[in-house]
Amino acid sequence: MLGIPAGFAGVKGIAYTGRKIKKWRNKLGLHKAGLYLAQLVRMQEEIGTGGGGFRYIYGAFLQQAHGFHPNDELLDISKTFTRSGDLWRTAAVQAAGIYKGRISSQQEFNTMGDYLIEIAEIEKNAFEALSKIKWHS
Repeated sequence: MLGIPAGFAGVKGIAYTGRKIKKWRNKLGLHKAGLYLAQLVRMQEEIGTGGGGFRYIYGAFLQQAHGFHPNDELLDISKTFTRSGDLWRTAAVQAAGIYKGRISSQQEFNTMGDYLIEIAEIEKNAFEALSKIKWHS
């Protein structure tokens, strides 16, 4: 997630997509931008990153890993992934609101983009912290 080349994958890709979403309403029109967001949520949940669900599973895995490698940083990182999962779910609800026409202002697209930019930062910090853990056998 940290060292993937190119700016459209990993945590960089999440932030990239967030910045793009902010432009979709004006560039694509409300209807097409809503369709793009619906597809984004489908892809994220079904065939992509797994969205919030995967973050919850990974957080639980880190909690269990703490039993084998009692490093309290694993518990902190687990909480960070849970926070990211919560934000992924919030972003999915925001996208659904736009798609269904309940919310439609430019500010709503900005909020959606900001969610992804925040998620990217949270996950970047979590993966960096995870990469610094010293594993002892």
